[in-house]
Amino acid sequence: MPFAAAARLTGVSWHRVRAICARYVDMALHQDDLSGLRHVAIDETSRARGQNYVTAVADTERRRLVFLAEGRKSGAVGEFADHLKQHRGHPDSISRATIDMSAAFIKGVAEHLPNAELTHDKFHVLALASNAVDKTRRLEQRLDASLKGLRWTLLKNRDSLTAAQRTDLDELVAQAVSKRTAPRLVVSRATPGNPQAQADQRRDEDAPPVVHEREPLQG
Repeated sequence: MPFAAAARLTGVSWHRVRAICARYVDMALHQDDLSGLRHVAIDETSRARGQNYVTAVADTERRRLVFLAEGRKSGAVGEFADHLKQHRGHPDSISRATIDMSAAFIKGVAEHLPNAELTHDKFHVLALASNAVDKTRRLEQRLDASLKGLRWTLLKNRDSLTAAQRTDLDELVAQAVSKRTAPRLVVSRATPGNPQAQADQRRDEDAPPVVHEREPLQG
């Protein structure tokens, strides 16, 4: 509830509501015990219009916010490390940090959370992969007009495609993937220690390269 709404309900000024809230937040922070914190997620968010960002750190095991800092630079991670020490925690105790691919956050974790294993969240990884797929499609369609209109066919989850879109996707994959590399797309054949997979790999390494010219899709 906004401070203004709380002020109207209680009949006191906005400033008094804010002061009371700030006092209780300070009391809660003073009592916060971060000694068991091991896994964190770090991300930035905008607190207002424009470039007013804050860095948020969350405990991914207890699913709660544990720290906020102004800005989104590597120094914000250093401030979090100091905050840990002030609340019975220690930077060396953080074993995993989930972040986006921000260079500032990567640098901050490396400098201030030395034992943390980096994990990049899947949203940003998938976004980069999707952008790469679409960029390749736009380049290729200059030579192959049949790729026009296939943007969402390539980017959507297969289960979300219509029957016609799945057919287009299957035809595209069949034309783009050679017979020699196709078995590697089958997960069961790529299982570590699978004798058949190892035999296929040795055969493929000894075989001469096979080039298949891709024909434009019909229709």
